[in-house]
Order: sequence, then structure tokens, then C-alpha cells
Amino acid sequence: MRAFKVIIITVFFTSGCTLFNKDEKILAEHQKSNGEKIRIYYVSLGATTNDVIQVRKSKRDTPIWAVDKYNYLKSSKLVNDTLLQMVLSDTGFRNNNNKFDTVLIKVN
Repeated sequence: MRAFKVIIITVFFTSGCTLFNKDEKILAEHQKSNGEKIRIYYVSLGATTNDVIQVRKSKRDTPIWAVDKYNYLKSSKLVNDTLLQMVLSDTGFRNNNNKFDTVLIKVN
């Protein structure tokens, strides 16, 4: 019976199936003067990893910045086409002391 379970699990993973679906939501989008877009995503990868906030340029699919410390974007703005300012928080703390952090990221 144990060998049967191992075979089923092996077939499941080698057939390209995943246990958890990737869930992406665009939280904000900003456009630079050259037309390039900067997007802020909330990415959930399932129960085995922490959810992350990612920043990506429209011409690249890979993140230019990612963090799992925060899960809430209060606001964002593009400063002089070179910096992305984000105000972030972690809503996991259920009290009135949810502190917001301001993060600056170079996007040039």
C-alpha cells in the first residue's frame, strides 16, 4: 500500500500539477514619462510560503523588489520617474497600533 501512495504522489508531481495556485493581484500601476509601467503586485503562493508584495517593470517579468514583511499597500506614487514611494503595513496585528512604513525603491 505504501508503494502505491509513493507512485501516486510521484505521478502527481511529474505531471505538472501544483498543490497551490499562484494568486496575483495588481495593487497599483504607475507610468513613467518614457511609457514604461511600474506595477505593484500582491502575490499569494499558497500555504507553504508567505504572501509577498512585489514591484515589477512592464518590460521585465521578474520582480525588481519583493518583501514578505507587509501585506497591505496604503498608497504609492512615482517620484521624478526614478523613485517609487510606497506606504505599507502588516494587517496581521489586530490592534490599533498598525504602523505604516514608507519605502523608497529606485525604478530607473
